[in-house]
Amino acid sequence: MNRILKYAWYQLIVILAAIVFAGVSVWIIFTYWRGNEFSILIPLGPLVLVHLFKVFFPLKAGEIAFDERDEKIMNRATKISFMGLFYIFAAGCLIPVFIIGNGSIHVSYLGLLLFTAAIALRIIWSIAVIIQYGWRNKNE
Repeated sequence: MNRILKYAWYQLIVILAAIVFAGVSVWIIFTYWRGNEFSILIPLGPLVLVHLFKVFFPLKAGEIAFDERDEKIMNRATKISFMGLFYIFAAGCLIPVFIIGNGSIHVSYLGLLLFTAAIALRIIWSIAVIIQYGWRNKNE
């Protein structure tokens, strides 16, 4: 398994685990710790692990980080993930119009939309990379 595929699997697993952790944490916070709105930021902690990939999987001596094929796959996955980001933003902007109509939305909805789009961008990128590699590296 090459480095880009390892990163895609690592990122996907960390983000999905963080989503489960956040769901459980939010339920606990809203049930037992009412009134502390700042405490809702606690579940976002595991997302920091995504950026620690180089610490957990250091580049070994003589190992190539990525080649031309990997670069094409990453570029294609980035294009796919930004198309997904566009559709998420479009849906996030149009759904309140259809539900509320000519009313107003709470400002916290915009932060939630931005956060959801950022998480979805990373998930879509990881899945696109994994699919392009064929779920497992056939060069092994």
